[in-house]
Amino acid sequence: MLNRKWVIQQVVARGPLWVGAALRYLPKPVSCFGLSQHLNGFFRRELTAGELDFLASKTVKVEVADLSYQFYLQLQQGRLNVLADGAEDVLFRANSQDLLQLITQQADPDTLFFRRKLALLGDTELALAVKNLLDTIELNERLPKSLVSLLTQLAAAVPAMEQGQLAEKTV
Repeated sequence: MLNRKWVIQQVVARGPLWVGAALRYLPKPVSCFGLSQHLNGFFRRELTAGELDFLASKTVKVEVADLSYQFYLQLQQGRLNVLADGAEDVLFRANSQDLLQLITQQADPDTLFFRRKLALLGDTELALAVKNLLDTIELNERLPKSLVSLLTQLAAAVPAMEQGQLAEKTV
């Protein structure tokens, strides 16, 4: 039987390679459409309440550096639209593992920013609004418990992986 800790650490260590390779073969319009659908579902409450109106007439570029993947996010007619390119007002850049820690709230944006693991460049006011929005998200209220548990376990493995403390494989 495989050691669960080892499997989690391998997914954290090698996952970006697998995901990055898959994204290179997926047509950009397909990934943008899928991402738009998921983001609109995930942020349904905020969209309905007008809490994302600060994005009107703005473009946020999201760059996941280790995946060599980027997209542009806009609010148009009350919906989030993901575009393949554009001119950004603010750039939000991080590696996938740091984003994983961010969304699971195992690392706060300020800590990542000061450790130079999160870049927020451009319109400072817009960058702070995006950062503050991310601080308010509770995954437990939006995603199935099993998915939240998996994401949390993956995020918890990031510090050990960064320090080179991968568990030995046991069969």
